[in-house]
Amino acid sequence: MSVLTEDKFFLGNKNYIKQIKKKYNIPILAKDFFIDPFQIYEAKSYGADCILILLSAMKEELAKELYDVANKCRLDTIVEVHNEKEMAFALNLKKSIIGINNRNLKTFVTNINNTINLFKKFKLKKRIVVSESGFHSKKDILHISRKTGIRTFLIGESLIKSNNIKKKISSFL
Repeated sequence: MSVLTEDKFFLGNKNYIKQIKKKYNIPILAKDFFIDPFQIYEAKSYGADCILILLSAMKEELAKELYDVANKCRLDTIVEVHNEKEMAFALNLKKSIIGINNRNLKTFVTNINNTINLFKKFKLKKRIVVSESGFHSKKDILHISRKTGIRTFLIGESLIKSNNIKKKISSFL
């Protein structure tokens, strides 16, 4: 489960991880703007199992440092990419899951074909890949899955905007 822990812009809270862990025995991805290794130790102390490294928000040296600290803490990492340059770097982080975000962070427009294009260009069949953003229906998921074999998706906005989250989740299954 992906949990927003960034409070200023996304109204998340690190305590959400503890609350979820009390009720459910599931892996938790802490979604935050990780910019300092201290945040990784903090996420671990709250019970996170995985952190998100957003390559578009940092220099490669910092991304590598965060990746190394997360591995030291025995946390999984999802390295989020948006384009070919970020993907080329992400592939060097061998233990990381690759998250391909379909949202252009400059325009906020989503295009689910971004996942397909990057997946095929970089021949990612041997990596765990999560397709992120832009899913409105089961049809979108099936489109990506048929073209790439990807079976892991990060769906947020369409759930949040739904009047009935339970029904919306069911519609994706």
